[in-house]
Amino acid sequence: MRARLLPRISDIGSLSASGFRTSDFSRPALVLGKYRPLGLLCCALLLLVFATSFACFGQRANDPRPAPLDPVLAEKDARALVAEMLAAKPEQNTTDTGKMRIRDDADKERETPVRFEITATPTNWISVYTTLPSASGRSGTKLTVTHSGEGPNRYELFDPSISGATNAVAKVLTPAQIMAPFAGSDFWIADLGLEFLHWPRQRLLERNVIKVHKACHKLESINPAPVPGGYARVESWIMIESPHGIMHADAYDAQRNVLKHFEPKTVAKVEGEYQLKEMAMRKPNGSRTVIEFDLSQK
Repeated sequence: MRARLLPRISDIGSLSASGFRTSDFSRPALVLGKYRPLGLLCCALLLLVFATSFACFGQRANDPRPAPLDPVLAEKDARALVAEMLAAKPEQNTTDTGKMRIRDDADKERETPVRFEITATPTNWISVYTTLPSASGRSGTKLTVTHSGEGPNRYELFDPSISGATNAVAKVLTPAQIMAPFAGSDFWIADLGLEFLHWPRQRLLERNVIKVHKACHKLESINPAPVPGGYARVESWIMIESPHGIMHADAYDAQRNVLKHFEPKTVAKVEGEYQLKEMAMRKPNGSRTVIEFDLSQK
């Protein structure tokens, strides 16, 4: 029996992740663990966690503001939570297909088919994202992310649109180069690797808050060396229930401007289980990319 890249709603409580069940969140919208991470997709990513147009609920207006967390404990508990997420890895190898529906800030849309592959090894796991032929999108772009627990991710990109590129050559990317779109989408390469979990500064902002109908911890991740235009800070809502799916995430630049929102979209019932069908990345300028997974092959 092949492993599911998509989370079951029964797993996230209603959603999971990057590779997300509703009781879990990576897929690639970005939960990790025995489910497939896709990060903000997979991610999972995060991937991620997504549902039938989930409404996002915060504290009610008449609820008292939570007491500030002890800074030392907030950092200690954040490191423990992130370490647990990074230590998890898929139990089986999987391959799935789907498509990216990309709408730019001029409201023009295009679709790019994508293949998602997960390979687990005794020491790490590898996620591969490959664009497939289509009428409107470029094909042959291949991103390979090697995850090594709390060790740094390794990103390798082959892009046939680059002058002089050959099928035999993939470029190892620097931290600055991963703050760039994957195949022209609103998902950056860093999103597909859940790179913000590897930043050295992590702390909890709130405990036991409700997001997308689930009890979550609100995590703040700080990038110590942001590149111009890249992420300087990410706020994410991590499901308290293991395997700690990412229910929502907001990314900010160094000027504290919101760069992107990662959010759940829809789920579908497949063979009696609810599975992630779509996850989205939005920009304030109206640009949006929705990753839609092909559940017909399950």
